Amino acid sequence: MLARAFIKAQLEPCLSRSLFVRRAFYSEKIEVITSQDGPSGPQHPMPTREELMDLSKYSPFFDFKNDKTLPEGNPYARENTNYTSLQFRPATDLAEPSEVVQFTESLGITEDTFKKLRKKVLVIKRTVNMTAKGKIPTMTALVVVGNGSGGAGIGEAKNEEAGKAIKKATERAIKNMIQFDRYDNRTIFHDIEHKFKATKLKLFARPPGFGVRTNHNIHEVCHCLGITDLAGKVYGSCNPMNVIKAFFDALLSQNTPGNIAKSRGKKIVDVQYQYYGVKTKYDDY
Repeated sequence: MLARAFIKAQLEPCLSRSLFVRRAFYSEKIEVITSQDGPSGPQHPMPTREELMDLSKYSPFFDFKNDKTLPEGNPYARENTNYTSLQFRPATDLAEPSEVVQFTESLGITEDTFKKLRKKVLVIKRTVNMTAKGKIPTMTALVVVGNGSGGAGIGEAKNEEAGKAIKKATERAIKNMIQFDRYDNRTIFHDIEHKFKATKLKLFARPPGFGVRTNHNIHEVCHCLGITDLAGKVYGSCNPMNVIKAFFDALLSQNTPGNIAKSRGKKIVDVQYQYYGVKTKYDDY
């Protein structure tokens, strides 16, 4: 009780001198009161409704077309040079300078293919190694690169800086690119159940227009790979690195018409029609 009385005695003078703002809507002005005796400063009246601008009507100052012509009566307007369309910067402009990968012949692809690649950084984490000299931090990056037409690869790299780790992982992903077979260039050939370490995947082929409804990491890989219709479920460990590697192993384990035809001594055209009910251009011969 004594503490409350002491605090109240200390704060009472401050509260009496505090600033109170009272808005009088009918008189359309603001009265500033700094004490209980009355106003000690000048009053600042608000503009009336007649003085305010009616924003529902056309105004040459604010309303003008998005072209090179400047609005009349607006001396502060500047000429808009990008008025035609919205400009998007490529991914290389948005990335850090240390992350940008330049085209070289050592990547094993052509320059046109390099420009069409889709890149996504899926995992980036920081680890610390405790040594006698102290803590040594290390950045680990996992990058997936694809051409959107069935080709994709993953790369993993480590470095002290995140940008350099991403750059190194991107170069390795480009060199590790594999061309995967897709049914109708949009989905997998059949349902797949694959296990990688503690991660278990179940992938299901879906009809056109179904979309990709899977784990978010698999969704990014499908975007780079060019798979548009797929359903899947992840069981067990959901570690991003294990999920991505399990998905690539699952794609490599699927039975393609070429493998089935080779094992049964038949033609690919017969297997394609027998298993999938799809006629190709060679069926008429």
